[in-house]
Amino acid sequence: MKKSPAYYLTLVATVLAVLALIFYQSNSIKRGYVTVLAICAIVFGLLYLALYGKLGDKHWFGYVLTLAAVASIGAVGYSLVNEVEAIGYLMSGLRQWSDIQMWAYFAICGILAWLLLLVASFMKSGERKA
Repeated sequence: MKKSPAYYLTLVATVLAVLALIFYQSNSIKRGYVTVLAICAIVFGLLYLALYGKLGDKHWFGYVLTLAAVASIGAVGYSLVNEVEAIGYLMSGLRQWSDIQMWAYFAICGILAWLLLLVASFMKSGERKA
């Protein structure tokens, strides 16, 4: 079966979400909601990949990708609440880059995953005919 571009974008986005979760877990002591949202993004990405492999390209799969995108950007946004103080201290010179380096990698991977999932969710499926 030929895979759509959305499938490959989702595959890359899911790998980025896994990397983001690894970076966040290695940096932060406040794990709560951010971890749950990052795991949701990964699960929704894997769900899309599994459904695509089993059922082919269906028009409602875009909703699964939208949920993954919302979870991904939600994790990044909520993590920012925990890191505002550290970023402020970094800007004032009271902290070093190494204090927020892993969080920055997490944020970059999470935002890239969000963008890829967002693009993939708006791609036309093979079933839709205009």
